Amino acid sequence: MANHQLALDQMFLALGDPTRRAIVDRLAAGSASVKELAAPFRMALPSFMKHLGVLERCGLVRSHKQGRVRLCQLEAAPMRQAQDWLEQQRQSWEARTDRLARLVESLHQQELTAMTDRTLDPKLDLEIVRVLRAPRALVWKAWSDPTLLKQWWCPRPWTTEVRAFEFRTGGAFHTFMRGPDGGESDNPGVFLEVTPMSRIVWSSALGPGWRPQESWLPMTAFIGMEDEGAATRYSARVLHRDETSRRQHEEMGFHDGWNTCITQLEAFALTLA
Repeated sequence: MANHQLALDQMFLALGDPTRRAIVDRLAAGSASVKELAAPFRMALPSFMKHLGVLERCGLVRSHKQGRVRLCQLEAAPMRQAQDWLEQQRQSWEARTDRLARLVESLHQQELTAMTDRTLDPKLDLEIVRVLRAPRALVWKAWSDPTLLKQWWCPRPWTTEVRAFEFRTGGAFHTFMRGPDGGESDNPGVFLEVTPMSRIVWSSALGPGWRPQESWLPMTAFIGMEDEGAATRYSARVLHRDETSRRQHEEMGFHDGWNTCITQLEAFALTLA
């Protein structure tokens, strides 16, 4: 192990000089004479030979006489040793980075869980919790595909156009609804969290890239899904910025409208079986 480390030290020291790196680059294309190797450099031949000697001592270059000419060639073994060492370092750093990423994600999920699991504030929040007959996998499927989501998203006979659906944390979520009497409802927003088969959090107060935006009804919705036997326990909690917004949303028909959509979701999900 000590000899191996010493060889690596010598090789990396040799490659720390731009002249020696240029020699290695040239020999990577094939063997060359000392005269050919020295030609591009503005230095005396003895000085150039010192560089060549460093490369030979660390094993990167081997030379031999061919007639009156000394030919040099690159040795692959030391380079492979260096490559193996660098690969080990890369794997080690990637493992550390992955562990850090998992830790950050875990802390993020804990924070969001704490937000969701807090006691409902009746002055600011609205909530619906129901058990749907469809299994969770089908409910999730109906939610996670924009071509399916538009078929149950708003109370019929209103229709939904999904203008943006980047189903990931920070991705755009934009629905546009039209009524049979010509009424319209434009709802751009962003996904704050997408935890597969478990939770979806979206907000109309932010746009893609977390950019704050104006909304006719700023809110953040937490959608939760859990197994309830063969069925799905489905929760929809909507957070509002103040009592006025919460009251406005309720008076607009939150419970009737959202319950209608959830019923449509249940019926549609069952057709996906």
